[in-house]
Amino acid sequence: MSRRLVCAIRNTGITSLFAIVLAVLVLVPVRALAETGEEDPQILEPAELTLANRQIFTMRSAGVAASPEIRARTVHENLISLVQRGGPLEVTTRTLPEGIAVVVDQTLVFRVLKEDANPELGEDVQLVTDAAVHNLRTALAEMRELRDSRRLLQAAGYALLATLVIGGLMWALWRGYAALARRIRDLVTRRAEQLSSGWGRHVAGRVGVTNLATVPLRLLAWLLTLLLAYEWLTLVLGFFPYTRPWSERLLGRLLDALGRFGSGILEAIPGLLFVVLIFFVTRFLVRVMRVFFEGIQAGRVEVGWVDEATARPTERLLTAIIWLFALVAAYPYLPGSGSEAFKGIGVFVGLMLSIGASGIVNQAVSGLMLMYTRALRPGEFVQIGETEGTVTSVGFLNTQIETLRHELINIPNAVIASSVTRNYSRLARDGGLRIATKVTIGYDTPWRQVQAMLLTAADRTAGLARDPAPKVLQTALQDFYVEYTLLVTLQDPSKKYLALSELNANIQDAFNEHGVQIMSPNYEADPAAPKIVPREKWFEPPAAP
Repeated sequence: MSRRLVCAIRNTGITSLFAIVLAVLVLVPVRALAETGEEDPQILEPAELTLANRQIFTMRSAGVAASPEIRARTVHENLISLVQRGGPLEVTTRTLPEGIAVVVDQTLVFRVLKEDANPELGEDVQLVTDAAVHNLRTALAEMRELRDSRRLLQAAGYALLATLVIGGLMWALWRGYAALARRIRDLVTRRAEQLSSGWGRHVAGRVGVTNLATVPLRLLAWLLTLLLAYEWLTLVLGFFPYTRPWSERLLGRLLDALGRFGSGILEAIPGLLFVVLIFFVTRFLVRVMRVFFEGIQAGRVEVGWVDEATARPTERLLTAIIWLFALVAAYPYLPGSGSEAFKGIGVFVGLMLSIGASGIVNQAVSGLMLMYTRALRPGEFVQIGETEGTVTSVGFLNTQIETLRHELINIPNAVIASSVTRNYSRLARDGGLRIATKVTIGYDTPWRQVQAMLLTAADRTAGLARDPAPKVLQTALQDFYVEYTLLVTLQDPSKKYLALSELNANIQDAFNEHGVQIMSPNYEADPAAPKIVPREKWFEPPAAP
């Protein structure tokens, strides 16, 4: 075999091997793709065809080996060339098998393919073509206008005139606001005395109320100013061809916003009517309940589960519960209740209440416990801890007590619920308040004489009840003296300290009249004679045998 034949066979074998490998690399993916039934489509991004800042139409399909972006750029360049070349720029259409062709001055500019229409938006080729032709004619006219210096100068004049008119309207608006605000301030100033005697003096003051009265007018003036500025911008942009699409979009957005606002109001009317109905029904129920509890408080109505003292707090509690249920029932019908803003506000309010309401809830529960257990009532003389005085009010959060020093003290209800409370008035209605005073006298003074002098002092004291009668007790026999306790009954618990002061003064007078010292003797040594009282001195005056 010759060398040339061997080389030919070798080259043939290498070529065959290369062909086999290439077939494997190409056919295997194709077969695998065919077996899975999947395709590898090319994802095309839509491209906007614009001319003179105006959108013509959206290209969604690829042309002849060209993406939508390349198609849009090529068509834009062709249109610029046509405009620069001049001519009537007449736009016509021609039907093609693959779509509709758009022609300018007998020159095919672009094609609207069937794939350019978006069926999800209800579009078809003819609808997209009509819109594209309309936009193209407008854009070409605006490009001709851009090359016309006379029309541009005229647009500048119109823009200047619009600026002067809108500026004059703003000036007149704020001059009118200033005049009307001055009249409102003068009116409020003339009625300053009436306003200063109410909430205005405590919240905002006289000057604050005067300025507050003009806030709605100022807000209206600013709103009208913004609308005038928006209208000026729309007008000025609309005078110039290149910015006219922006003007149309601004106007369209304003009209869309007003339309959405109006449709929102119309859609919200049924819900608002239901909210109003809930409000009036709830208000009627609250008024009926108020009349009922006012009757209980005045004594015209008698029920077993509430009395005169708890009628007012029970009414407030039930009123709050009824309004809360009314708010829950009306919330779904409020405009925007399902929006994310309302949901965010609800979460924020719930978080704030959960963080800060624990102490308030504790105080309120303690207040309800005090009210319905009737531990305290207004007008009763009590002692809570070291505070002693007359209860003026028992609220949900705190209780107010007026002391004998004419001090008004607020005590949190949680503190009262966890403290020992002495109510001097509750049992005083059934026999008065028992008060006591103590003296210590040496053993050399007859106890009968001491007892008689203490009873004499009690008889001289005004404001003490005679039934039960005052009583003297020997409460302790100390090492050097006897402890005597005088028990008396006081008719008015609020005069406790005044009665004790007068009683102690009368005790001193009685002892001084009979030559008996009020003292607590102490010994350093035993006396020479025992310190006793002879029998003949047991009934020294004023003691009676």
